Amino acid sequence: MLGQNRTSILPCPFLRIAGQGVIAIALAVALSACAPSALTSARSQIAAANYPAARQELVALSARTDLSESERVEVKDDLCLCDFKIGRPTYTLAEQRGVCMDAAREPNSQSASIVQQIDEAERLKDTQLVEAALTERDLADAESAATDYQRMPGADPAMVARWSKEIWTLADTQVFADSVAKKHSLGGAIAEARKNHPKVAKMSPSQFDQWVVMTSTVSGTALVSNVEMRDSTLSLFVDEANLPVVALSLDRLATINDAMVARCGCDARTNVAVAETGFPAYFIRLDPETRMSEVMILPRGDHAIVSANSNN
Repeated sequence: MLGQNRTSILPCPFLRIAGQGVIAIALAVALSACAPSALTSARSQIAAANYPAARQELVALSARTDLSESERVEVKDDLCLCDFKIGRPTYTLAEQRGVCMDAAREPNSQSASIVQQIDEAERLKDTQLVEAALTERDLADAESAATDYQRMPGADPAMVARWSKEIWTLADTQVFADSVAKKHSLGGAIAEARKNHPKVAKMSPSQFDQWVVMTSTVSGTALVSNVEMRDSTLSLFVDEANLPVVALSLDRLATINDAMVARCGCDARTNVAVAETGFPAYFIRLDPETRMSEVMILPRGDHAIVSANSNN
């Protein structure tokens, strides 16, 4: 029997009932208010750092319908903690974040700090991937990781800008590595472009911008969201959602570059970027051999060259 000055610690944390006369009633009330015994067992597994076993019990608990609101929040928080502690490769950072974000949305959740740690780990992973890919001159992996990084909370805009510059430079170098041998006899190709587009040279910059937007419009949707022109370089920005339509309309991009060549009477180039990220989608360059503009798809590992012009 417990003495008058002793206390009994029940399964619910921090709950203490004193007194010999009320112990039976207090025990019944406490057990009904506490988490189910399985949750108590999961807590013990977590305390022992046995996260896989704890997770197994928590997954079973999450399917129960008799949990109180506070118990359900605790189950979600504990699942978040377990996935975070088990970590990769069992659970990717994306999987960890999904579980923890679900938990963090609950009232009084304790998972927000873990979400921040996962985000920091994700940013670090993407940073390492970008730097490694740039060193290996791997455009596809560099752009993919840089895009993932840019979309993460807390991304550093200055770092993204540096990567963007390096990716464009690397892409441009790779394009010209294949086209150096084609730089002869540009005069004929330029003359052909001017013959096919006699009016563009007389357009003002704003008129030419409008012509570009109109030419890139498909079924009433303008694929180009922004146009920038500097000397012999035309930069077009395409919303990510419109990229599938652009891929089916490469001849329009080639026509635009042909017109740019005719406008400046030079070896003009057109760069197409994804509006949301600023990273490369396409390059369009004049091929003096075919006298057509070529659309170069970047990055896809080894870039693909698709010949297209206004006649295709």
